Order: sequence, then C-alpha cells, then structure tokens
Amino acid sequence: MRRLMLWITAAMFIAGGLTVFAAHPTLHDADVVLSGPSFAVGNLKFTIPSKWQIEPVESPARGGQWRIPPLHSDGEGGEVVVFYFGPGVGGSVKENIDAWIGTMSNAEGHSAAPEVKHHETAGLKISQVALFGAYNHVVSLPGIPPETKPNYGLLGAVIENPHGNIYWRFTGPEPLITANIPLFNKIIDSVMAQTK
Repeated sequence: MRRLMLWITAAMFIAGGLTVFAAHPTLHDADVVLSGPSFAVGNLKFTIPSKWQIEPVESPARGGQWRIPPLHSDGEGGEVVVFYFGPGVGGSVKENIDAWIGTMSNAEGHSAAPEVKHHETAGLKISQVALFGAYNHVVSLPGIPPETKPNYGLLGAVIENPHGNIYWRFTGPEPLITANIPLFNKIIDSVMAQTK
C-alpha cells in the first residue's frame, strides 16, 4: 500500500497535479510540531529536530551537518548539510539551484524536473527546490567519480541574508525525502535573527 501511495504521488507530481511543497499524501505543514535545539549559523538561527544526529563538519564551509534516521530499521538514512561562506561568497540563488539541478537526473539521463518556490519568512527571502531521480553524489576526493544513487531526492533552500547567504541541502532515498518535506519546510521557516 505504501509503495502504491508513493507511485500515485510521483505520478501526480509528474502530471502537475500535486506540488511537493504545497501538499503531501499523509501530512501537511500545519500538522508538524517542530521542537528541538537551536542551531546558529551566520547571524541567524533555526530549530533542529532532536532526532537528527549531529555529525562533525567536513569543511569550514559547512556550518552544520546531520544524519537523518531512516524510515525503517533496515532502510537508508539521509543527510542534511548547511553551507555558510560569509558575506558576498557562495553564489546566487539561481546558481545554487542550477547546481543542485545538475546533480539529479531522470530516467532518460537528463536533468530532473525541479519544483521551485519563493517566499519570505522573518523578512528574509527564501528559495526552495525539490528534485527526485538519480542523485550524482560528488565524493570530495581527487580522482573519485561521482557516486550515482537511484531513487533519491534532494531538498534545497537558500536564505538570502545580508551577512551571507545560507544554503541547506537535504539528500536521501525518495520515500525519506518525501516524508520529511513538511518537517524541512518547518525548519527553514523557523529562521530568526540571533539575539545577543
């Protein structure tokens, strides 16, 4: 039954009858209660779910990194990374969304069809993208080709911030990503200025 629901969701998404940000087969943003620790990056802070496992960051450009638990005990988990480069560095919203689109391909080997939304929260412009397909995960070691992961999803968000844009990337198996869309939206919209 769960597999059938995922196929119906995917078919509606492809047909344009369902937007992944606006609807979900079982859960809506209004049904999600976000509680957990505060995560500060740049001059902003977000609320992070307590079930997310903090991981050590792999580079100075990574402001935070978490392992996301799988939906089932024998399933694969996901990864969330927040990038922060400082003022005027890291690229525009379009450049980053285009880069994310370039990492995801459809069954024909072309770029996967993105869904993009723009809105404002706490006076900040936010752009989000959702992608599903084969994810070409770039390994950060010289000479190692990208690792292709089929049936994957990517949620990305760019928060335009005068002190330096903040970039969120959530990757994982498609069912995990689909199930976490409302939670991811809540996290992004939890943004607020740090108070001293």
